[in-house]
Amino acid sequence: MTKNNFNYKGILSFSGVVFLLAVLVTIFSWAKIPNNAQIPFHWNINGEVDNYANKTLGLLIGPGMIIFITLLLAIVPRFEPRLENLQQSQKAYEAVWRGVLIMLFALHLVSIYAALGNEENMPMLMAFLMGVLFMAIGNYLGKIRSNFMFGIRTPWTLSSEIAWNKTHRLGGLLFVATGLITFLSGFFRSGRLTFGLLFGGLFLSLPVLFGYSYWIWKHDEGKIVK
Repeated sequence: MTKNNFNYKGILSFSGVVFLLAVLVTIFSWAKIPNNAQIPFHWNINGEVDNYANKTLGLLIGPGMIIFITLLLAIVPRFEPRLENLQQSQKAYEAVWRGVLIMLFALHLVSIYAALGNEENMPMLMAFLMGVLFMAIGNYLGKIRSNFMFGIRTPWTLSSEIAWNKTHRLGGLLFVATGLITFLSGFFRSGRLTFGLLFGGLFLSLPVLFGYSYWIWKHDEGKIVK
């Protein structure tokens, strides 16, 4: 069995800083938010709040999710059959890890900002956050080595190194393009437009990537067939 040589020091330090910032923001805002306040924590496609939590739960959701995601992503590599490949993809894995935590922290700030009586522009914020996240993922997607837990996993990419590499390079371009149009949609401040472009880009990309991975696999003489 391959030894887990992931170096968690840097990413766990980053996660700790994000968690600490979320806790400090929570402590700072606790006295300023009335005990009977309703904390927004979910928005609909139009960017309107459609679900609230009480003060205690609302202020603890952000830090709690940051800890949960950190623990989950730290544990996942331990169950990877192709651990050596995942270890070689550590920079990409950590980039996604950082992106998700930053997004959670930003959403925590927005919830508190809204709870203090301020107006937020959620459609614009989500467009910018999701756009940057998808562009970052796309930038690293082509650098991911074959594994079972992280990346574009089809029956064909998992049984052909060539199919994996070429599919992920194409996927990287499609993710960057989707992220870019999602980011730009934020200037129109329309939640429907943003999510329409985001999900439209994903739904168009998925069949292309599935079909492309099969086509590359079919022409790979070194593929694994059982």
